[in-house]
Amino acid sequence: MNLRRGRIVHMLASLGPATAEDLAIALSTNQATLIRELSILSDAGIIRVTRSPTVDSRQIFAVDPPAIAAEMAQARQFFSPWL
Repeated sequence: MNLRRGRIVHMLASLGPATAEDLAIALSTNQATLIRELSILSDAGIIRVTRSPTVDSRQIFAVDPPAIAAEMAQARQFFSPWL
């Protein structure tokens, strides 16, 4: 996971679900770049995407805690010989 994706996951884990617009503003990045990163994270199963219950039906992104725990366990296992 690169730094930008790590920042996205950290923000969603810390602050809860958010829209792409909210994340772009908070992370000071353009929305097109952010959407690409969100798509990668979603395809990897790290975040989940839902629709807003409001009329505009914007996508809302949230972390998937079990997926994050699995990623951390995999990283721990990989780095364990050097720890």
